[in-house]
This record gives sequence, C-alpha cells and structure tokens, in this order.
Amino acid sequence: MPDNPNQPREYDAVLGGKNPPPADGVVLGGLEGAKRSFASSDENYRFLALSQLINYRQEGWDLVIQALKDPSKRVQLAAYKLLRDISELKVKQAILEFNPYRFFECAYTIELNRNDAAIAIHPDGKTLVCCDAGGSSFEEPQRDGSIVGGTYIDFKKWDLKTGKNLRTINKMFGTRVNDYPKHLTFSADAQTLAIGGYQHDNTIRTEIWNFNTEQLSHVISGQPLWESRIRRSNTLTAIALSSDGKILASGNEAGHILVWDLETKQNIYTIKGQHSTNITSLAIDVDARILASASLDETVKLWNLRRGSEIYTLIERKYVKNYSSCSILSLAISPNGRKLITGDNNLPTRIKIWDFLTGNEVHTFFPKSGKLSFLTFSADGKIFVSCSGDINIWNLQTKELLAKLPDATSVAISPDGQTIVSYTRKLIQVWRVP
Repeated sequence: MPDNPNQPREYDAVLGGKNPPPADGVVLGGLEGAKRSFASSDENYRFLALSQLINYRQEGWDLVIQALKDPSKRVQLAAYKLLRDISELKVKQAILEFNPYRFFECAYTIELNRNDAAIAIHPDGKTLVCCDAGGSSFEEPQRDGSIVGGTYIDFKKWDLKTGKNLRTINKMFGTRVNDYPKHLTFSADAQTLAIGGYQHDNTIRTEIWNFNTEQLSHVISGQPLWESRIRRSNTLTAIALSSDGKILASGNEAGHILVWDLETKQNIYTIKGQHSTNITSLAIDVDARILASASLDETVKLWNLRRGSEIYTLIERKYVKNYSSCSILSLAISPNGRKLITGDNNLPTRIKIWDFLTGNEVHTFFPKSGKLSFLTFSADGKIFVSCSGDINIWNLQTKELLAKLPDATSVAISPDGQTIVSYTRKLIQVWRVP
C-alpha cells in the first residue's frame, strides 16, 4: 500500500492524550499537520513546523521558502539555516535574495600579542591564517663585536569553524635588532605572504614567505629609504601580490611603483613620475594582467602589469575652485575583473564603483563613516566590504547596505560568504549566522 502523506512519519511530532486540543491549537502529524502548524498565528508552531516541512521536498520547500519572509526573525533564521545547503535551483535563488548578514553574530574572538597583522581565509574555507609582527626581538653578540638578531613574526593557523589553534610557529624578520616589518599582505590563494619593512642600514627589506612550508622563499633588499640627491622618502606605503604569488608590486611615499618577478627575484620595472606623491593602495587583478594604483595626489591609474605602460587614468585630479581634495585611500578589483571599487577621504566619505574595462563610474555610496582604510570583495564578487571605522557589508548588484559590524582595519570573507573575519588592534573576530 502506498504511503499516505497525511499520516505521521518518524520525524513528526504528534499531540497525544485523551483531551482534545485547545481551540486555537493544531494537531501535528503528516504534511497536512505540518501545514496547519505553519499557518498558525503562534510563532512557536511555525518554528516547529519548519523542521517537518523541509522533509517533504518540493511542497515542503515552497513553504519553508515562504518562511524567509515570516514576521518573526527567529522563523526567518531557522528557514535560512534549513535551506542554505539545498542545491535545488528555486531554493538557491531564494537564498540569494535573502540577507543573512542581518543575523551575523560574533562566534568567537582571538587575541593576538601584537598590533600589525595580516589575515586571510584559505580557499578551502576551513582554515583561518594570520601573520602578526612587530613584537619581541632578540640579539646575539658576535665575536667581532657586532650584534645579530631580529624581530619575531608569528605564523598562525586556526580551524575556521571552531577557532581551534592548529599551528603556531615563530620566525625572524630581517637579520638585526633594528629590522622591523611594516606592511603585510597575502596572495589570493593564501599561500604566499609578502612582508615589507625596514633595515638597520636605512634600506627597505621585503620578505616573501611560503605559508604552506612556513619557509622564507625570497628576499628583496637594498632599496634606499631616501633618494640621496633630493632626500625624498622612498618609504614603503603599499604592497600587492598577484593571485599566484609570483609578482609583487610595491609603492612608496615618493609616488614610485616597483614591480618584481618573484621567480627570478628581479625588478621588472619601476614607474616614476606618474604619481606625484604617496601611493596609498595597490591591487592586481586575478589574471595578473592589470595593476591599479591609488595616490594622495587624488588619482587612480591602471597599468599593464607585464609592461608597466599606463592603460588609462581612472580618476584625474580636479582643479576646480573651492574643490576639496579627495585623496584615494583604498581600492580593490572584483574577482571577475569587471569592477573596481575606490574609497576616498572626502567629506562625506565616498565609495565609488567603476566599470573596470571602460573606466566609467557606475555608482557612488556614502557610508557615513571615517576614512576608508580597507576594501575587499567576496569570492563570487556579489558582496563587498568596506572598513572605515565600522565594517559595512554591501550588495554590489542592489547597492543595498546589508549590515554593519564593529570597527576593523581589515576583513576576510570565506569563499561561501557565510563567515566574515575582522581584525583590529590585536583582536580577530569571527562573524557568522548563529
């Protein structure tokens, strides 16, 4: 005999006993019982009905999808958690239209010992990685009277889901006590880490580490901190790695951009005279074809990464009476290479979306917060995050502000968009739907 869908199953709850149900109550059992519970005005009945409806596939899924717009946030959240792992097309579409970031809570925090840190989520979505620097140092006197030492760097890995520490290892930056790291950045695959800093002899040192082997693979050093002829600072202000970790771009206070081939350890070219002052941000597209640079001279430029030739100036300095300067402080390129986002220090602060191919401005956001110190995209390019005091999470397509989280200086997003990791002042916070 075929199963009767209106009869209770092993996962249904049945109201028992000899007394009749209350006048405004419902009897739970089978699909019809679950439907009646879901139609109740009582939030608790609707909440309990979801775990039954999800088992009735298409007909049940339709009702659970409806629950994403339930008056009760508790019911909405329960429906989202039941639906998010279902691959059915209509379910996936409903999840795309839902905003889970409204429900984000801090799942756990990690306290670091040091202030300067770079964070990333491994592409497997399971591992949180970090390098923090600028802490303790050591020194060892040598027979010739010299002192050899260095500043320690900590490499750390955690289980992203639980926050359990998987690995911590100490390494040394530089070769002397006065060598110290200043800028840190990961490649897109979270396997290569670039650390830029300064040496005891007033030169720049950049170390490239393999995060898998935890070994130093390249050292770029010897660049002077000052141009001796005019005493203009060459101090590092920004670094960027290609997604495969093979090309490094660095910018300095003089407005110069240096591009390095990390396989040959050679400086491919140096761009001088195109930016008149401090480089504030650099980004390389996922195909390692285009380099974007931002500067305090109020311009953003795009370059052919292989040749160093300028493609076009995206934002030109405006010489307008009473025009307030708006230095570009941060930028990021979308994973598909079609959009560029920039953030400035204008009053009010502005985030602008640009068509990467045409250079046309697409949209302007006004986050109503401080200077935009950091911008990043989700792996699918549908969400981007801005840090300017508060963390603002935006839907790129609808231009909707999805949520605000407490302040941070940098952010990482898991590949599935379900987890956001923020970092500020020795504190890492991991956010997700509870």
